[in-house]
Amino acid sequence: MRKRILSRHLERLRPWPAAVMVLSLLATVAPVQGECFIGAYIEQDPVVAGDIALFERLVGKEHSSYMRYLGYGEPFPTDWVAKVHNHGALPHIAWEPNNGLDEVRDDVYLHRWAQAAAEAKKPILLRFASEMNGTWMIYSGDPDEYIRKWRLVYHVIKSQAPNVIMVWCPFATPRRTIPLYYPGDDYVDWVGVNIYAVLYHNGDISQPSQRDLVDDLRYVCSLYGARKPIAICEYGATHYCIASQQFSSSFAAVSIEQMYQAIREQFPGVVFINWFSVDAASDGLAYNDYAVTTDNLVLNSYRQAIDGQYFLTQLPASQQVALAAFWQPYGASLAQTTTALALTGTRRLADDQLAIVVRGSRPEAVTGPVVIEARAGSGLDVNLVEFYVDGQILALTNVPPYRVQWNATDGEPGAHTIRVVARNSADQKIAVAEATVIVAARPHDG
Repeated sequence: MRKRILSRHLERLRPWPAAVMVLSLLATVAPVQGECFIGAYIEQDPVVAGDIALFERLVGKEHSSYMRYLGYGEPFPTDWVAKVHNHGALPHIAWEPNNGLDEVRDDVYLHRWAQAAAEAKKPILLRFASEMNGTWMIYSGDPDEYIRKWRLVYHVIKSQAPNVIMVWCPFATPRRTIPLYYPGDDYVDWVGVNIYAVLYHNGDISQPSQRDLVDDLRYVCSLYGARKPIAICEYGATHYCIASQQFSSSFAAVSIEQMYQAIREQFPGVVFINWFSVDAASDGLAYNDYAVTTDNLVLNSYRQAIDGQYFLTQLPASQQVALAAFWQPYGASLAQTTTALALTGTRRLADDQLAIVVRGSRPEAVTGPVVIEARAGSGLDVNLVEFYVDGQILALTNVPPYRVQWNATDGEPGAHTIRVVARNSADQKIAVAEATVIVAARPHDG
């Protein structure tokens, strides 16, 4: 098991019940199918030392996200978040309670941290208490307590900072304990996983690694990929190993090619991969050199792996405030046919009209995942749109185009009412639209 002491040395909308899936800004949205954000942790890279511009010159491509570690109890990193946002990228914070879960309380610190995150007003990936399924983290060992504390943090963050994506992230191994720590679908936006390609475990030559890392990724996708976007929050491949005291550039190059190719070809639900560029061996933090900048073969392999349009550079301009595209569930057909059928407002919208559009199914036989879109006339000053199914809130968003995803299969066969409510910046209701759809009977329903 790899040693994890790194993080110890590193650095308005009204509240909703935690069970409500809040989509304000980008809670559970991600790139469209066929796209994947690329990120990197470069704060301790021995060549670039956190210099984004230098890193991107070396790897030959802009990245859409950058990461840093933060101990629970430290203030929100306002300046660093602003720097990453100003670069057009998505800040990724690994927030770790390194003194244990007892320090995680519903207190002034947590609420002020959430308020500071909200003031950023742009998307932030927040990976709280990751790798909890292994024994090397101090907050591991009590799944029930972990889940209680995760849900507390999720509720406070989401009620005050809807621009934050909460990422639940185990390590790839041990697999057996991963599900024990899962907080539940209502409390997780993205599911992450940390995966490392190594020759030996724990710096011990008697523990050779024979793991299939693509299969490790497939396992996590099989558990959660049908319901959540999947993020590889940390990935690295060793090109120097303390155990063997040998350079392994070819091993790293092959590992890079295999993982990034697998994401393109096998895992449309993987929406993010973050390279861990640290010489942990020389720094005394762990047993391997993962820095992508210190070996020419590794650097060139990484440049080739991220080349092309699949791996995104800067966030698109439309996503600087929020990421408005929808993710494709793991295992869904790449050739899925999408249609757009207006259920109300089939004529040109009047200036004060709100209309509902359902994409991906027929209104008389809705089945499976569909996208519900609210279209607003040009005369409506829309600041927020609420989406309801049968009177129960499904989601809300303040990001045009106003869309949410609904899995119709979750509903009973028969008629269901979709209702959308538009509000202005003063939180006043300014327009309402309703439509009825028929959820098709599933085969076993007769």
